[in-house]
Amino acid sequence: MDDTDRSTRGEGEPDLSVFKLDRSGIEQALGALEAQVMEAVWDASEPVSVEEVRTSLDEQGKEAAYTTIMTTLSRLFDKDLLDREQRGRAYFYWPTLSRSELGQNVTRRVIDGLLSSFAEPAISYFVEAVGDRDPDSLEMLADVIEEHRRRKRGSPES
Repeated sequence: MDDTDRSTRGEGEPDLSVFKLDRSGIEQALGALEAQVMEAVWDASEPVSVEEVRTSLDEQGKEAAYTTIMTTLSRLFDKDLLDREQRGRAYFYWPTLSRSELGQNVTRRVIDGLLSSFAEPAISYFVEAVGDRDPDSLEMLADVIEEHRRRKRGSPES
């Protein structure tokens, strides 16, 4: 892989510092265009160029200039959501995380943030919301809690 940028930035979690409650899906963690570009990259079966992403979005009725897509891909690379390799004069991009992994990462960060500042109300509301939306899930939640307790009791650190 020919990418000195990545080695100087270091590996790690994606840089997702904003969570937008007024949006849905991955747009809660990314801008609208960033989310559309990520979807296009995820949908590709192999690394994609700027032009391939632009064409994919254009086919979906989402027009954007080549330079706009290039900037967006570069921004997603800077956030550690994409990796890239230079082939000739063009960069080719591929995702560093699956859709599912990004969802897990965003969920973990939001919950960690809530627990670090508002642990008691966050836990209380979560249990209440789960019970209101799907009472059967409360049993699953109780099972998860019990399994976690069992593992903690069985760990050498306990």
